[in-house]
Amino acid sequence: MSNIKLVHSGGNSVSLTTPDSNPSSNITFKLPQADGSAEAVLKTDGSGALSFNTVEVDQWYLNASVFSGTTIAPGTSWSRKLKIGTGMTVSQDANGRFSFPSTGIWRIDFHALFRPTAGDNVYFDLYVTTDSYSSTVVYARAQASGTPNNNQAKSGSNSALFDVENISTHGLYFVLGSHASGSYTEGATLSSVNPYRTSLVFTRLGDT
Repeated sequence: MSNIKLVHSGGNSVSLTTPDSNPSSNITFKLPQADGSAEAVLKTDGSGALSFNTVEVDQWYLNASVFSGTTIAPGTSWSRKLKIGTGMTVSQDANGRFSFPSTGIWRIDFHALFRPTAGDNVYFDLYVTTDSYSSTVVYARAQASGTPNNNQAKSGSNSALFDVENISTHGLYFVLGSHASGSYTEGATLSSVNPYRTSLVFTRLGDT
């Protein structure tokens, strides 16, 4: 069994070796042209060409409840819980616009906790843009489940894939739908007795 041994000046070494079993054919791996970003992982295209894939996972939560009369969940109402990589950014204003740190195929998971008034069929919509908000499209919806009863907690979840081809023109925000007087989407400041209610998770799955 062959191996490549790289010896350190201190005397110890690091080796690369062949598989335990004989490969079915000769295999050539082509290394990337340059190093990847921090926390990037090495991937293959299935034909031996190796490249670095940027890993991004970012979790946010609604830090305060958003009531009727507010259509878009404002940026100041979102707080980050945890991230791997650069992470998303959100405009700190009433527009609540999220920007992506890199291009790629992104998965967006969102869960909303509602407190609807009786008969109010509340929902939480994901809107996306590909032209710097000249136009937007409602992309996915989290709808309250069950029959709305006065101030009883209801929840809704959804997920969507979004192909971010240009971080300057692609973005998103969240809209509160059918929130009549008294209905709201619940948020809270985190503490040992206060878990998050409404949350988002952004995950970069691969290249565009």
